[in-house]
Amino acid sequence: MNLQVEPLDTHEVRMTIGVEDADVEKARREVARDLGKQLRIPGFRPGHAPMPAVIRAMGGEEAFTAEVANKLADTFYPKALDEAKIEPYGPGSIEDVKSAPFTMIARVPLEPQVDLKDYRSIRLPAPEVVITDEEIAEQLESMREQQAIVELVERPAQVGDLVEATIVGKVGEEEAFRSQSRRGLILDAKRMNIPGLLEAVVGISASEQKDVQLVIPDDFENEALKGKTVDVHIDVTRVSSRAVPELTDELAQAASKFSTLAELRDDIRAQSIAFKTRLAEQDFANAALDAFAALATVKFPPAFAADRARDLLEDYKQDIRQESGMPFDEWLKVQNKTEQQVLEELRPQAETRGTRGLVMRELGRAEDLQVSDEEIAAEVETTAMRYGSRQAEVRKLLANQETRSSVRNNILSNKVMARMVAIAKGEG
Repeated sequence: MNLQVEPLDTHEVRMTIGVEDADVEKARREVARDLGKQLRIPGFRPGHAPMPAVIRAMGGEEAFTAEVANKLADTFYPKALDEAKIEPYGPGSIEDVKSAPFTMIARVPLEPQVDLKDYRSIRLPAPEVVITDEEIAEQLESMREQQAIVELVERPAQVGDLVEATIVGKVGEEEAFRSQSRRGLILDAKRMNIPGLLEAVVGISASEQKDVQLVIPDDFENEALKGKTVDVHIDVTRVSSRAVPELTDELAQAASKFSTLAELRDDIRAQSIAFKTRLAEQDFANAALDAFAALATVKFPPAFAADRARDLLEDYKQDIRQESGMPFDEWLKVQNKTEQQVLEELRPQAETRGTRGLVMRELGRAEDLQVSDEEIAAEVETTAMRYGSRQAEVRKLLANQETRSSVRNNILSNKVMARMVAIAKGEG
């Protein structure tokens, strides 16, 4: 066997495999013998037809040569990989076959490669969590709103009231906005930010309708309404007053487990800090992963990117079914798209996800991060405990090898992310 290997810019190699004439002739005899056992050739017993008869029965030399090429590929392609010390990512493809002398040209995708470079030098500013008095005031105000006493009234609507109404605004014949809520609309400027709309609703009683024309300023934030004249139809069905309690200890007692407003404020601050800290840590972890990926040199073949795109497409299909309630094929028709178009749209995201996954895998190796059987067992037990009376059933489901492998990968991913965060904070 003669072998030439040509590296390609696509993280693939092109192998030119030359096969000796004696090996080709041997393969031709073996193919003829095997086909002769399968084909019914008039005048010959199965397995005893000469090669010319087999070739004729196959439909000619070209079809017979294709069978020979497949046999030679099965034999010499693995040998070529071994000789060239190539670790393929996946199956290669035969690009060309030449018969005289017999030569196969194969394109082989290579296993992805990651060079993390000086990843331990990565540093990112630590996340800063700040809770302002305004944020606490907003949450207290929300509690006040929730404790409001609502009573049906027989009078025109006033600012601060709760009204059940349908409000439709049109620009020409096209509907520009529609405001309709079973819970009602609270009449205040923050919630009704379309200029002039609050004033238009105030003064209308239940079972009354009103048509007004609003001229929207040129500097209005909504581009669709900016500078437009809007015809608004208002149909009010109910009007209720709202009495919002003051910020007192009594409000704290009614709205929470605390006895004083000061205790409630302290709890809101603590919970807000905890919530913002979790978000900040998540953002920091994502930023760290992006930094590691940006520093690293990552190479992968087109086949790897295609596989990641198909994985992402399956997730996308599931999301579409859950969000739209329709089969993916029907959704494609509505969107006037093909599956291939969606696949191409997802490819950049898939490549980014694939790159991050490769970087995480390589960091796990570089840092020698391991997952023990005890850690897997503990995670399985923690998961099972969440299911109460179904714990035994869940433990059984989690006991199979595929599930344990998934648990292991999740634990390892968490360890890798924690390690990245520690390095980026200068703690590693």
